[in-house]
This record gives sequence, structure tokens and C-alpha cells, in this order.
Amino acid sequence: MPILEADTTTIKQECLTCGGIHTIPLRQGYSKSKQEPFALADGDTLEVSVDGGLPQVVAFAAADFANIAAARAAEVAAKLNASIGGAAADVDGGGMRILSASTAPETTAIEVTGGTAREKLGFDGRRYGARMLGVSKGQGAFKRTAIDTIDLPHCPDCGSKECLVRTWDTAPPEVADKLTARHRRVVNALAEHLKTLGHSDPDAKRTHEVEKRRPPDLDADFAVKRVTLPSARRPPREHRVVKGGELERVK
Repeated sequence: MPILEADTTTIKQECLTCGGIHTIPLRQGYSKSKQEPFALADGDTLEVSVDGGLPQVVAFAAADFANIAAARAAEVAAKLNASIGGAAADVDGGGMRILSASTAPETTAIEVTGGTAREKLGFDGRRYGARMLGVSKGQGAFKRTAIDTIDLPHCPDCGSKECLVRTWDTAPPEVADKLTARHRRVVNALAEHLKTLGHSDPDAKRTHEVEKRRPPDLDADFAVKRVTLPSARRPPREHRVVKGGELERVK
């Protein structure tokens, strides 16, 4: 259950594997670095493709940073904002985000295609577009489409992959105020919002267009205000070493 906050423009995700916090736009292509600092070097480059266009090359110089060997996300963002067109960079959760200026659902995208700084910044080279309801995987006879799934970008800090799934049953009344039930209502409201925007996977679009019903569990506040949920991530266990080298849990 990765959502911490959500509204009609963005969701804030907490990675359940590493705890990284990522603010993900719904309507724009987006890609994010790992957390700062970054061990860059004078002359490093980054190649960024915006909306499928030719890569734009950004060259980093020592003069752009207080300490290029421990570069900060804000410094990298400032250099990108001065160097690339059609996109903007900012800081989020200790990392540096690149967001397309376009909101065209099927073409808005950010892809960090190369450069000597790509791995140092933690970009994975994947093309990230807008959030879509529906996910297609495979080719030809092996192609399958999950019409209820919303893919989230890979976590830039640990590489884990999470998704959200629209549900069609109703949570029992006795758990209506529990986090699991509240989370599913937000996910269902998000899915309906994406469908309304026309943000459907191309292979799921026709199915979404002819749907006659909506999920029964929907968050009533999603359309009018930002919804906040508590963290679902458990704190790490703490241990101490006891005689014989065995680990004993103390918390």
C-alpha cells in the first residue's frame, strides 16, 4: 500500500522496500534520480529525451557545484533547468526529478538515455510517461492487459516495482476505517480520475469506455482535496548479538 498522499495532480508514494518518498505526477512524463549526494566529476554529461525527442545533452562542470564530488540535488536541478527545453527539474525526497512540460497522455515522457552521469545519478534509462489505468505486457499471442492496474515507476533508490490495483468488491463495515480499506478507496478514486482524463492504456481504452459501473468503494474527498494516509511500512527490526554469535530481537 504505497500511497501517502493523493489528489487530482500527484500522488506521494512511500517505497515499501526502502522507505524512499516519491512525488509522482499523474499527467506528465517523469523520471527521478536516487537520493543525494552524487559523486559527479568535471565534464560528466547527462542525455535526456523529452517526449520522445532527440536527447538533449547536459554537461556538468565543477564550477556548477560547491563540491562536484558530493553534488546536491538542487544544484543538479538548477543545471538541468538552465540546459534543457520542454521539461523542468526540481527536488523531491532527496532526489532530483525531471518532469515534462507536456500533458498529452500518450506522448508525454522523460527518458534519461545516457551520459557518464546517468549511473552516478541513479537513472535507470527507462522511458516514463504519464500514469495510466491499465497495463499491457508481452507481445503477440503472449500479450496480456491488466485493465485494473496502475503501474508506478521503479524506485530510483532500491529498484523495486510497485503498482496499484482497482477493486470491485466492498470492504466489510467492520474494517471501513482501517488503512487497507481507506487505501483501496483512494486507489479506486484515482483509477476513475485517470479514466475520466483519458489516461487509459491503449489496449484497455475500449474496455474502459464501455464500462457501465464504477467501483463501489470510492474516496469521496479525492476530487476536492488532497487525501492523506498513514505509512504502511513497518520500521526495521533491531537486534543485538548474544553469546555464541546468535541474533536476538530486542525491538
